[in-house]
Amino acid sequence: MAVDTGKLAIFGSPGGHYGVNSDKPRPLVLIRFKPRHSYLGARRPVLISYGSKFRNCCTKLQFQKNPSPESSLASGISRNRAIIDVSSARLVKEYMDDGLPEDAVKVYVEMLKWGAPVEEFQFFSSLIKAFGELADFEKVRQIHVHLLKVGALDDIYVVNSLLGVYWKRGEVEDAVKLFDKMPEKDSVSWNTMISGLCRLGDYMGSLRMFNQMIQEHGVFPNRVACISALSSCSGIVSLVHGREIHGFVVKSGLDDDDFLISGLIDMYMKCGNVKNAECVVEGILEKESIRGNAVIWNVIISGYVSNGCLSKAMELFLKMLAIQILPDSSTMVAVLVLCSELLDLQVGKQIHGFAVSLGLNNDVRVETALLDMYFKCGDGKAGLDIFKRSSNRNTVMWGAVISNCAQSGFPLEVLELFHDYIVEYGFAEPVIILAALRACSFLTLKSKGLEIHGLVVKSGFALDDFVGGALVDMYAKCGDIDSAEKAFYRLSARDLISWNALISGYSQNDCPNEALKACLDMQLKQIKPNAVTGAHILSVCSTLSAVNLCKEVHGYLLRQGFGCNVLICNSLIATYAKCGDIDSSLTIFQKMPYRNEVSWNSILLGFGMHGHAEKTFLLFEKIKEAGMKPDHATFTALLSACSHAGRVEEGFKYFRSMTEDYKIEPRLEQYTCMVDLLGRAGHLQQAYDMILAMPCAADDRIWGSLLAACKSHGDERLAEVVANHVLKLDPTSIGYRVLLSNLYEDYGKWNEVDKVRMEIKDMGLKKKAGCSWIEVNNGIHIFVAGDQSHNQSEDIYATLESLTIQVRKA
Repeated sequence: MAVDTGKLAIFGSPGGHYGVNSDKPRPLVLIRFKPRHSYLGARRPVLISYGSKFRNCCTKLQFQKNPSPESSLASGISRNRAIIDVSSARLVKEYMDDGLPEDAVKVYVEMLKWGAPVEEFQFFSSLIKAFGELADFEKVRQIHVHLLKVGALDDIYVVNSLLGVYWKRGEVEDAVKLFDKMPEKDSVSWNTMISGLCRLGDYMGSLRMFNQMIQEHGVFPNRVACISALSSCSGIVSLVHGREIHGFVVKSGLDDDDFLISGLIDMYMKCGNVKNAECVVEGILEKESIRGNAVIWNVIISGYVSNGCLSKAMELFLKMLAIQILPDSSTMVAVLVLCSELLDLQVGKQIHGFAVSLGLNNDVRVETALLDMYFKCGDGKAGLDIFKRSSNRNTVMWGAVISNCAQSGFPLEVLELFHDYIVEYGFAEPVIILAALRACSFLTLKSKGLEIHGLVVKSGFALDDFVGGALVDMYAKCGDIDSAEKAFYRLSARDLISWNALISGYSQNDCPNEALKACLDMQLKQIKPNAVTGAHILSVCSTLSAVNLCKEVHGYLLRQGFGCNVLICNSLIATYAKCGDIDSSLTIFQKMPYRNEVSWNSILLGFGMHGHAEKTFLLFEKIKEAGMKPDHATFTALLSACSHAGRVEEGFKYFRSMTEDYKIEPRLEQYTCMVDLLGRAGHLQQAYDMILAMPCAADDRIWGSLLAACKSHGDERLAEVVANHVLKLDPTSIGYRVLLSNLYEDYGKWNEVDKVRMEIKDMGLKKKAGCSWIEVNNGIHIFVAGDQSHNQSEDIYATLESLTIQVRKA
């Protein structure tokens, strides 16, 4: 993504701090410091424990430029100038080299106590680094003040070390102040600033510093500066600056450096200029010393993958193997990402086996890429197995497995893993919270969603746009539109994602007017709708069966350039079909440049909805000819078409084909279609037996479908049995009770009618008045049972009475 270089600040916010773990017990070491002119003439040993706590010896550092005579006498050191034993002073450097910063600091503090003249100390750079590793950053500032007092900052090497520590600790303001006050700056000073700004993410600041070094101070960049500058160019996708640096690298003869070549290739790839990256590659393939560097090959393969050149990436990997360059863990990660993009499970399995043969399968990065590949290629079980077997899980791997489970339809596993993650780490990153909220949305688990909402507030992520949008979606999916609105309006900045979540929530909860108003409000806030917004509004149009509104939205989407968008086209096909315009649905389907499974299923469902059974069956044959693999939605559309047309034989044929030909286990949706088909055809007992025999649990809808069939075909005995089932599942439903009451009324069982009606009254259930509407001349006319508020109600009721008389006569 390109960045407006004129609006970037030079310095960002400071980063994190580095702590040192000194809790491990270490042996006690006796270090002897020997003053040459001691009045007491005795050696005084200095005991320093490797395992000692720094706070115990120098919580309050009091550095001295030179010890006073009194302190020298108290320490047993002569008033004459003490000479530091070189072996003792060197201990500071040795401890630091061994990763023991606290003990390095201890040695220096003890030297000061013994009156050692600091002018002869030669390891200030190591001492500064030791202070930089301490948990308490204030001690770095203390050593800074001490160095000023003793005049050590006259040495540019010492200043550069201090500058490096400030950057390492993320203390940007201190680093900048120190750099600005430096009377002399060498290439190390400039490199530290350029790389520090780059690591901070202030890429424009890094490039400005790079330019200032050359233009204002006449210091020509070395390889380190060029590598950081190239990384900054990649960060802001600045091809112009990258080319300039490339030219300098070539003119300076630095184009044989492996790191610079990798940086150049990476820069061109991230700027989307694959051709120039390939030119750099061609120039190095002839150089034996560089050609064998696996890092460069990894950069090229990753670059090809990120730019969508998947076949080139695979060819390069095979060429790498052909010239016997041994892949490393980064190579495996790049190639596994390639398999994920290709959705090629078979090749992914081969790469997995290859990684095992190279002993790279236990590398945490490779394991993470493997589980991601398996999930992306449709084998989530294998991905979960890799995670469960891993012995070196980190937060990245946890995030990958939880996110992939959410995206791959494993909501229960998401919540289980989320619980385990919280137990192990005690906190959660936003990406993991998003996955958990998505699982709650899918399962409509409001109680669990409330728990996660509480964690969000405690973790300080309540104002995060993505998390806020996920909360809105979760509450809406759980049917709590009021809480969804509250979560939405609590957001400090409402972006397109959160608006889409709210509009979707309104659409899913039968609030079409609110959804349309929210869409208008969003545009008043200067937020432009995208394809997702369009799909949600089209869903509202289908709910209202408002074909003119659908055409208005269609026109707007065409003007916005969404005419060929697959999501929009699929939504238009479904909406026009539900609004009664199947011809427009077919026209859109035929004009689509690319069709996916949803496209075919949408037009199939539309044909079935309009009773075009033959067209539905013919289209299914075309699906098979096009090489598309039918799924559950495909068979739901087919069985629904059979049900509407009363085609029992064809319905059973497709139902058997699911399991026998396509190995698809029927779900509740397909069983509901079959029960509806059998019920409409009068095969009530067969429908009842199918419900009892199916492997999945029946819901109120499938029993309700059979109850309606019993009413239509007058099977009182079975109706009572079915009613018992449906009322157990949904005891507060008034619709099913009214249906049963009407059935008793048809048979003249008035006692049973009174009994059902009394139950309705006792439970406080009220039937909503019937409502319908019609669109005439761009106006929607709403009709409610018993309502006479319409301005043409007299004409309406007169017409209705006339039609009723004609029906009775017929």
